[in-house]
Amino acid sequence: MNTAADTPFLIILIGRNMLIQLTKITKNYDGLPIFDGLDFAVNEGDKMGLIGNNGTGKTSLFKIMIGQISPELGSINKKKKLKIGYVQQELSIGEQSPFQYILESFEEIGYLKKQLQELEEQLSNESSPSDEMLNHYGNVQEKFESLGGFSIEDRIVNILKSFGLEEQMYLPMSFISGGERVRVELARILLSDAELLLLDEPTNHLDMTGIIWLENYLKTTHKAFIVISHDREFLNNTVKKVVQLEDGKANSYKGNYSEYVKQKKEEIERLKKSYELQQREILRLKKLIRQFRQWANEGDNQDFYKKAKEIEHRLERMILIKEPPRNENRLRVEVKSTEKAGKEQIVVEGLVKTIGNRILFENANFTVLRNDRIAILGDNGSGKTCLLKILMGQIKADSGTFKIASSAKIGYVPQIITFSDVNLRLIDVAKTLIGNEQEARRELAKFAFYASDVTKRIKDLSGGEKVRLYLMTIFQKKINLLILDEPTNHLDILAREEIEQVLSKYQGTLIAVSHDRYFLKKIFNQSLIFQNGTIDRYDSLPIDLV
Repeated sequence: MNTAADTPFLIILIGRNMLIQLTKITKNYDGLPIFDGLDFAVNEGDKMGLIGNNGTGKTSLFKIMIGQISPELGSINKKKKLKIGYVQQELSIGEQSPFQYILESFEEIGYLKKQLQELEEQLSNESSPSDEMLNHYGNVQEKFESLGGFSIEDRIVNILKSFGLEEQMYLPMSFISGGERVRVELARILLSDAELLLLDEPTNHLDMTGIIWLENYLKTTHKAFIVISHDREFLNNTVKKVVQLEDGKANSYKGNYSEYVKQKKEEIERLKKSYELQQREILRLKKLIRQFRQWANEGDNQDFYKKAKEIEHRLERMILIKEPPRNENRLRVEVKSTEKAGKEQIVVEGLVKTIGNRILFENANFTVLRNDRIAILGDNGSGKTCLLKILMGQIKADSGTFKIASSAKIGYVPQIITFSDVNLRLIDVAKTLIGNEQEARRELAKFAFYASDVTKRIKDLSGGEKVRLYLMTIFQKKINLLILDEPTNHLDILAREEIEQVLSKYQGTLIAVSHDRYFLKKIFNQSLIFQNGTIDRYDSLPIDLV
């Protein structure tokens, strides 16, 4: 990413609106470089999405920016008195209420308030306090007031109300949802007058309503922000610049995620052409070197040796273009289902489920037909996963019935994927299912596990690799009804695209719970919507998704 660090003149030009600038940053983990001469800059009003495969250093970059970790090399320049608000992936869970949690985050105000209370107690015990004590009290009071100490409690109440958290304001943080905790964190950093917001995968904790709420906030705020996200639709709707971390560098692209995809494709095509031209030139020069050396040997001519040496030096000085990533399809999945399934795969009649005194859903009636692709949508806590568990026989409904066709061969992917033995190697897993090692390797290759991949242990797989392996094991059973619960959660964009590719080739009936709108629009065309204790079936996705 080109930054103003390139010349002092440019630094003067952008000095007015520059918030933070990182120059030639190098950071190593376990001896391996995660950043290698990285340049990165943020200016006032920037609305930026930070993307990259898992392990490319997105969270580490945030931590360098806030001073939580230090680079081995490079410089960090910040606007004077810059306030950064950081919402990390792991949100606060405790017995403090949102009100108390935010109040205690203002450490200086808290410290001054305690000082005022102590001074007031001393003054009340003094019949004639000294001028020095009175002046000291006045100075502390003035500073307390300048920091908003007298109004802070009212401001906390008002902002929590504006964030829709009036009822949760005095509940323990452990009692409120992940999406509500994201709002608490945003309220906290907004009250701190942060000029730059750093949001680390905030949509992981949000349901659809919460995601849309956050999108609307980020679209209207004048504050600069950087959001780490694998939610492509969210990036499309909020950012005006995408920065990709790749090979230790930060590469910047104007526009939202879809515009980044287009620019990235064009960039790879340009690199591919340049790489191929350079490779042809290298081959031509090497051929010339061999020819000149042959002529030199045959004619004992030192001029030919000299020319060969000159071309060798030319090759040594050449800046080599790195081979761009190939766009070839790594996945070659062929999903074959069993014999033709019956027309009505699932029939639900009058289903009711409650938790305590709360009704999740009641009088639910719907039918899932052969080859339907149904997205299950609704707020967190509305009963989506609960319905899946009822259909899978893991829990019971309070009343009502459901019938699954005798011809249905079900495959189920839960939110948290587990394997019976995480020390098994992939080839052993495949051989157990298939028997023949050669066939096992072929099957693993269909799911993009090649060469040394097959000797990996399950415990060493990434999130996306675990989902791919789990799907491979399920598809060996030749299922015709696939049920998934948040299959793209916590996966990076590459892994999500691989899962989408697998599912797009699946020919059977498909049901999934998901908040990933990009994924939903790509794979599904029908919906079950959970709302206000009801489940309604539609032969389309909601209009705000499409």
